[in-house]
Formats: sequence, structure tokens, C-alpha cells
Amino acid sequence: MQKIDLGNNESLVCGVFPNQDGTFTAMTYTKSKTFKTEGGARRWLVKTLTE
Repeated sequence: MQKIDLGNNESLVCGVFPNQDGTFTAMTYTKSKTFKTEGGARRWLVKTLTE
């Protein structure tokens, strides 16, 4: 997970996060996508960040 502190109690986060329903959300600073597996979320995140 990467976090950028914007000051004034705001921040941007980039990484893979678990959801309560067992899925995972991959988030860049401008996009997000939900996946059934953590591996799929991590692959998408790496692919998206290297584009």
C-alpha cells in the first residue's frame, strides 16, 4: 500500500484491500476494480501501474 498525505486530513491510497464479502479491491490513484482473488487484484494493479 502506498499513501500520499495531502495535508488537511486527506490522503490518497494505492494498493489491494480486502472487502467484507471475500473479494478484493485494487486501487490506483485514479482507478479501482474489484476481483474475486487477491492474486488477480495484484496482477491488475501491477499491470495498471506500469502502463
